[in-house]
Amino acid sequence: MADSTAPVLEERGELALVLAGATMGLRPTYEALSAIEATLDRGLVDLARDALSAKMKLAEAAQIATECIRAWGRENDDKGAAGAGADRVARLILDSPGGLHDALKTLSGMLSLAVTGGYTAEGELKPSTTTTTTTPKAPVDG
Repeated sequence: MADSTAPVLEERGELALVLAGATMGLRPTYEALSAIEATLDRGLVDLARDALSAKMKLAEAAQIATECIRAWGRENDDKGAAGAGADRVARLILDSPGGLHDALKTLSGMLSLAVTGGYTAEGELKPSTTTTTTTPKAPVDG
């Protein structure tokens, strides 16, 4: 898997894994998330929980990363990323500074957003639905 030529667009909600010096975008599309559940025979909430608590196996982390790298590669016409393989991604995770620990930090964030409705089916970050109400001055009880 060569270094990707398409830039990762943070404003579009794309997260990235740096694998052995190559920045690989992660795109949690409906297709990628469905493939993850089918391949690992586990639900996204369960996977997110394991990633957050660092209880995820290397093979699971690699499969999750691979499906989202492939989706990112297809979106960006990056043939290397679109054809990523889980065995190669697992080896790159181990060979990268931070190893599995750093990969899990990124994957847990992505999975958490995915299970809480933070992404569209196309894998794009949804606009924030949080609204802030401000007043000219704070109310004072006296």
